[in-house]
Amino acid sequence: MKKNNKLVFFYPSIEIGGLTKNLFSLVNSLSKKNYHIYFITFKDNKNNKTLKKLYPFSRKIKILTPKYFFFTNNRYLKYFFCFLTLITFCLKNKYLIISFQSNVLSILAGILTNNKVIIRCNTAPSKYISSYIKKFFFKLVYSRADKILVTSFDFQKEIKKYFNLKSIVHRQSLDALKIKKKSKEKINFKFFQKYKYLKIINVGRLTDQKDLITLLKAFQKLIKIRKARLLMVGNGTDYEKISNFIYKNNLKDNVKIINFQTNPYKYISLSDIKVLSSKFEGNPNILLEIACLKKLIISSNCKVGPSEILQRGKGGLLYKVGDYNKLYNLLKNVKINDIYTKKKVNLTYNYVKINFKKDISDTFINILKEI
Repeated sequence: MKKNNKLVFFYPSIEIGGLTKNLFSLVNSLSKKNYHIYFITFKDNKNNKTLKKLYPFSRKIKILTPKYFFFTNNRYLKYFFCFLTLITFCLKNKYLIISFQSNVLSILAGILTNNKVIIRCNTAPSKYISSYIKKFFFKLVYSRADKILVTSFDFQKEIKKYFNLKSIVHRQSLDALKIKKKSKEKINFKFFQKYKYLKIINVGRLTDQKDLITLLKAFQKLIKIRKARLLMVGNGTDYEKISNFIYKNNLKDNVKIINFQTNPYKYISLSDIKVLSSKFEGNPNILLEIACLKKLIISSNCKVGPSEILQRGKGGLLYKVGDYNKLYNLLKNVKINDIYTKKKVNLTYNYVKINFKKDISDTFINILKEI
């Protein structure tokens, strides 16, 4: 038997996005390499047909859900019940806890059950230092993790800077061939058919974190001097807010929102530019996927990820978070087909090709060996 071949993954809320995609890729690969895996999540995730289709589990993975006699829609109660399920399981079984979500709860479970814990940080540490108490709390708790994983070297520097803790860079998985294949799917999308228009796309959740109002403000100025269209692909809590902005500012002829797509790459292939306007990130998957398709990326210089992926601006264009005037100027002056732009696109494409692979389980196994 392998050392640390018994793993319990803690991921209460399965949300559509890059993090979930990476996690499922990892656990499915590990299950093929004789690792015994349990997965703790909300009960409604287990039965969700959309999630099952998007992120199929290997049959070797055993899913645990809280077994309680009443149902709740309260997100925090669901986390708490999953936490109790994790503690109950770990009191009876000696499994290594792997946390991709709710790291504080996972570390606390490890302390209470005397089980070791690996956490993966997904959001820039700067989000957690708004007060001295918060900073002290997170540093204290995170210091009890046996290993801290991050997705980029900038992320690693942030963990060191704010918490003075060591971390290991463990890259996301990226199936470049699959992305390219999906991007070639035929689509009749009239919104992007006018070749003289600058075609801009944003793919991601419609939430405050993504700061899409900044993008819309820049776009509102842009269409006064340049023919352009903007496609937003995704769902989220800010849908109504964004829709109202589009309606009130008479942008409906030039801005279109479509729901989350299992294959967004066919739309990306029709676009000229991808804009990421986030307030904060954790090495965004979508930028890696866009790079595979050799599209120009304009991104906010948020923490963390975009600057490293875009090689400090050599492989794309960066602007200060929330600065819609700067974003407007970048969009106004960009030339899609000139040598300067193609050089940027190729630089990011090569960086992603070298640094990101489909299967990340072997590097993860090496980390497990150190526990």
